[in-house]
Amino acid sequence: MSKTKVKTNKKTNLGQELSDIAKVLSGELQLRKREEELEKLKKKAVERQKEVRRMKVVSGENKVEAEYEKKVVQKIKLFEWDSPMRFVQPFNPKTFLIVTGVLLLFIMYLAVLGHYGLMASIIALLFLFYVMGTTPPLTVTHQINTKGIETLGSQYEWFMLSSFWFSRKGDQFMIAVETKLRYPGRLIMLVSEKDLKALFVLLEDKLEYKDIKKWGRIETMNFGEYIPIEKI
Repeated sequence: MSKTKVKTNKKTNLGQELSDIAKVLSGELQLRKREEELEKLKKKAVERQKEVRRMKVVSGENKVEAEYEKKVVQKIKLFEWDSPMRFVQPFNPKTFLIVTGVLLLFIMYLAVLGHYGLMASIIALLFLFYVMGTTPPLTVTHQINTKGIETLGSQYEWFMLSSFWFSRKGDQFMIAVETKLRYPGRLIMLVSEKDLKALFVLLEDKLEYKDIKKWGRIETMNFGEYIPIEKI
């Protein structure tokens, strides 16, 4: 191969490498810009939510009710994600056997006393914990659209919903949307940490972020740690 061809190949390879580097840098720059824009939108959304709370205090209102205008709204998908149906519960067979052994002794004691209803409840709970620990949860699709929220195959329009909040359990995140319905009273959906800001920006325009002052042990066991609006 001649020296001229070698030099030409080297120039071509160098040009290709420089082009690839430029594409990578351009992609990173665009990603950084999108993240900065989302952060700005999130800050504005937080300020709007705080302003709603200030107005409620000034006016003395206990709850802000959004007026629902009966008009045709086209259903347009705004955001969609897949997630497990429930929290993934860690399962330790050794611990489960120990707990089962202790509860079996307690069940025998209840049998002597004749508390058969309580016995059945304990056995049902043991079975539930075993199934949840050994069976992976189903993956479901959730969607936020212009009409409301669609989850588990049902559409909940905005006028049916009242507020929302986030929580964290270990490394898993959850969004809870309070409804005005008797059932379900709350929509529970697992989300990815990277989607929290985007979901907050989408929902805060329609719903109030619930300010929860009292968060007890039962809530922590069920939903994990409540995330205040300042920490989203």
